[in-house]
Amino acid sequence: MTSDPVSPEEWAAEGERVAGALEDVAAALVIGRESRVAAQVALGIAKAQRGDRRVAVGDVAGDLPELRGTPDAPGLLECFRDGLPVSAIATPHLEDARLFILPSGNGPVAERLVLESARWPRLIAGFREVDALLLIVVPADAPGLPTLIAQVDGVIAVDLPPAVMRAWPLLATVDRPEQELPPLAPLPPHPRELSRARLLRRLRIGAVAVLCASGAGALGWWLTQRSAARDAQVAAEESVHAAGPALASDGVPGAAGGTAADTITLGAVVNPGDSLRSSHFALELVAANTPAGANSSLAMRGLQLPAPTVSPVQLGADGRTWYRALTGAWRDRAEAEAFLVSLRDRGLVRQDVGRVLRAPYALLLAESVPPGAVPAALAQWEARGIDAYALLQDDGNARLFAGAFETPGQSVLLALSLRDAGAVPVVAVRTGRTF
Repeated sequence: MTSDPVSPEEWAAEGERVAGALEDVAAALVIGRESRVAAQVALGIAKAQRGDRRVAVGDVAGDLPELRGTPDAPGLLECFRDGLPVSAIATPHLEDARLFILPSGNGPVAERLVLESARWPRLIAGFREVDALLLIVVPADAPGLPTLIAQVDGVIAVDLPPAVMRAWPLLATVDRPEQELPPLAPLPPHPRELSRARLLRRLRIGAVAVLCASGAGALGWWLTQRSAARDAQVAAEESVHAAGPALASDGVPGAAGGTAADTITLGAVVNPGDSLRSSHFALELVAANTPAGANSSLAMRGLQLPAPTVSPVQLGADGRTWYRALTGAWRDRAEAEAFLVSLRDRGLVRQDVGRVLRAPYALLLAESVPPGAVPAALAQWEARGIDAYALLQDDGNARLFAGAFETPGQSVLLALSLRDAGAVPVVAVRTGRTF
């Protein structure tokens, strides 16, 4: 099946979405399956930086239309080959005075001569001193890429499979934009409830016939209202409402609330106001192609990992399912990196495995659970096949979550599992700290 084309504006919007990950970054590589798409994402990131910050976007892919200078003008190739200063090639962007384009130059630029140049540390240091940002668009197969990656603060990976980007120090990942969140199929009514609904409809028809014959208008009105209310109750029992979690206030699985709906869809994030205090960093131990492979990574010689969960996600253009074994919830990326280092120092994670992932979204299972009730609530979710975890909130109670995702749309597969378990999928921003 061929994917629908994605416009440059949509890719730029995805860049704007992850721009916050570069607030304290001086230099980053933007690497994509297609370099033109990576350039569009880079421009979106650049334009979304705060108003007083200058940004330069460099083309180390080669003559990208989005980053092209004037014909025959020098570029990064001439800077690194001939010693030309960067100020001589920087071209102001026509739409944004804070943004400068560094074109590739006249000739192949994705070469070791450029990527392994000793000038990169000095160039990046200059951006760091003035709190500016340098974004470099580079192909994933460029020779000397590991040397350049070691010089920058991290990588933004655009529409790439996990196997390609697993060893990179990722600042953010950008997947192919989703047009809309796909609807989930409705839960089929239980046969007993369906029979009861049919019986009620037959009784209502019979009652109306009797009332019409007897002329008892007042009694007919009362029975009609009573029947309508009963029908609404049956409809609520036959379907699942998509607006709130199917949990009681103490965090134990319970009945869904709210009005009835014929279908389930993933609605808007329920707590967007919590974005500024979200615990948006998690540690990805592995991205496996089976649930068993992911779960095995969470069993580390008896070590109790913080907030462990498995997140099934569809990645890449082929939509293949990967199962991410994730642990932890941190507001500070440095804390997540330190935890990964500690696992490696203890021999629990290999040096070439594991990475910090920006995953601010999860499926909310319970809003406010007393700490003493958390173990029992988690055990009940485990019995239903859901890898739930608890995060302690500022008020002393806990929220229960499942999964951790870079975008709300990535939660669809786990939402299906929640629906099959009889619960309602609700997307939320992750907040709180691990126990």
